[in-house]
Amino acid sequence: MKKAFANDNILKVISVVVAIVIWLYIIIVLDPDVEVNVRDLPIQFIGEEQLNANGLSVVNESATTISLKVRGSRKKMGNNDMKTIIAKVDVSGIQTEGTASLPVEVVVPFENAGISSQNHYNVDVKVEKLVEKQLNLEVTTKGTLAANYMAGPIKTDPETITVKGPESVVGKIAKAGVILDYANADVDIDEEVPIILYGTDGKELPALDAILQRIQQDATSTKIHCTVVKLREVKVVPNFEPVVQADGTVSNQNFNCSVNPETVQIYGDDQLTAKITEIQTEPISVEKFLNNQKVKVKLKIPDGVKILRDISEVEVTLQQNTQQDEG
Repeated sequence: MKKAFANDNILKVISVVVAIVIWLYIIIVLDPDVEVNVRDLPIQFIGEEQLNANGLSVVNESATTISLKVRGSRKKMGNNDMKTIIAKVDVSGIQTEGTASLPVEVVVPFENAGISSQNHYNVDVKVEKLVEKQLNLEVTTKGTLAANYMAGPIKTDPETITVKGPESVVGKIAKAGVILDYANADVDIDEEVPIILYGTDGKELPALDAILQRIQQDATSTKIHCTVVKLREVKVVPNFEPVVQADGTVSNQNFNCSVNPETVQIYGDDQLTAKITEIQTEPISVEKFLNNQKVKVKLKIPDGVKILRDISEVEVTLQQNTQQDEG
C-alpha cells in the first residue's frame, strides 16, 4: 500500500516537471504570438504648419485617442514598451474650411509585431479660417507698497501680444493682462510675470481650458518694470512780495494768514527730495487781498520734483489782524 502511494507521488512530480518542460518549450522555443491591448493611445496630429500656411486651423477632432490590439512574439512584446507605438493623423492636405475624415496611421516601431485590430480607423477633423488678434497688456496690481512709498509708471515688455488660431476660438478671447504684486516693496520692481488671457465674460481662461489648446500666442510672459518712489511731506510757505513805502524804503510784511493745504507730499529723485523741507508759493502781491480775503496762488515747484495728486496751487487766507515789520 505504502509502495503504491509512494509511486503515485512520484508520478505526480514527474507530471508537473513534464508540464513545466513543455510550457518552457512552447514559450522559449516556439515563442507563440500574443495579443496586447493598448488603450487610449494619443493621436498625434501632424502637418499643422502646412495647414496654417493654407490659412486654416484645426478647431476640434472627433477623437484624440484610439484603442488597439497589437499581435506579435511574446518575447518581443515583453521586451518593448507599448508607449513607443505612435498613432498619427496628417492634416496638411486639407485645403478648405469644414470637416474632413482622415485615416489614422499606426506605427509599431519594434519588429515582428502587427496590428490585429483597432477601434478607430478614421478621425473627423473640423477646420476654420486662421485669424489673429493683437491685444494690449492690461496691468492689474495687488498688495501695497511700503509705508510712505508710491508707484510710478508701470511698463511691460512686450506691451502687446498676438494670438492666432481658428476664427471662432480667437473670437472668445477678449483681453490679455498681467498681475503685479507690490509685496510691500520700497525699491523699483523688475520681474517677469505670466500673461493671462480673459474670455468675453471677463473671467480668466485656465491653462487647461480648451480655448488655450487651440491658439498660438507670440509671448506667454512679459518683463514688467515699476518705479517706486519715496513720499516726503513738506510745509507750504506763502511768499509775500516786499512793499515799497512812500519814502522809498522797502518793508517785508509778515501777515497772519493760513494756507490750504498746509502741507504737500513730494516725490522724485530721492537725493533731490531729501534736501527739500518746504515748498514756497509764487510771490504774492498784498494788493490781491484788497477785495478778497482768500486768493489762490501757484506753487513754486523745483525742477525734478512732483507733488502728489498734481497739486499746483494753494489757497491763502489773510486774517483781519496783521503785523508789519519794517525792514
